[in-house]
Amino acid sequence: MRVAPVTKAHVEATVSSVNSGTVRAEGNTELAFGTVGRVKEVNVKLGDSVRAGQILAQVENDDLTSRLQSALEEYERSQRLSKSDAMSKSGVTQARANYDAAVTAYEKSLIKAPYDGVVAELNLEVGELSQITAVIPQAPIRIVDVKPRYVRAEIDEVDLPKVKAGLPARVKILAIRKEPFKARVRKVVPFVSSIREQDRTSEIELDIDSEGLVLPAGASADVEVITDTKDDVLTVTSRALLGRGEDRYVYVLAGSKIKKTPVRIGIYGYTVSEIASGLSPSDEVVLPSDKFELTDGLRVAVVK
Repeated sequence: MRVAPVTKAHVEATVSSVNSGTVRAEGNTELAFGTVGRVKEVNVKLGDSVRAGQILAQVENDDLTSRLQSALEEYERSQRLSKSDAMSKSGVTQARANYDAAVTAYEKSLIKAPYDGVVAELNLEVGELSQITAVIPQAPIRIVDVKPRYVRAEIDEVDLPKVKAGLPARVKILAIRKEPFKARVRKVVPFVSSIREQDRTSEIELDIDSEGLVLPAGASADVEVITDTKDDVLTVTSRALLGRGEDRYVYVLAGSKIKKTPVRIGIYGYTVSEIASGLSPSDEVVLPSDKFELTDGLRVAVVK
């Protein structure tokens, strides 16, 4: 028979995600051409860092480049003629419209980075034909931003009232390390998903202190939100607590026998729980065993 002491310690009440959450990027964008054409250049590789406005790829566009150059020259010419009253304002307006249309057509032949980021997916090869379809099976290029990552996770619907924005949390991302990162709840979505009727959940989002490390978007993340804490309070290992609801009890070692003792608990944690009343610091509680059932007055031999 194994026993555990009743001690004063720090105790936490926590809520854990019901399954692994996911590390997400603030910006996660699929990029494609706006026109049909054969791919002329792919200027990046998977994993490359890119800057906002950088041309990542382009289709064959010599005709569009020529059209753009001609439209620009005509627009500049119309402006010069307008200053000497050799061209009407409507003529300048038309030249500007032609130039804008040429710019738009040319831009559709390019894929540019909308922000600083990293190439997370690349499904383009020089020479292949780029198509415009309503549904793209694979993004030609996907980039994610370089801003700090966040985690999205699901909690059980019964825990929804306990979790509030601003609460501290721990997030374990095994793709990086075993030790958890500090985090804080930034959003609680006040909605319960009933997709799985027997396992209804709500979503939460957390900001992570990544300690300067680059967290990979898409990695799994185990989340534990700290909903309450107390210091220097009477505690016992949660394994020793039996019963349900308000009817909780432990078995206290009394000489060579054990005694069923009702207790009132405060903060309940996964490993350690607060004892509000029913025990004293000198007590030792008996840990349940799969080998035999605990009963009041049972004679035991303690294994240290």
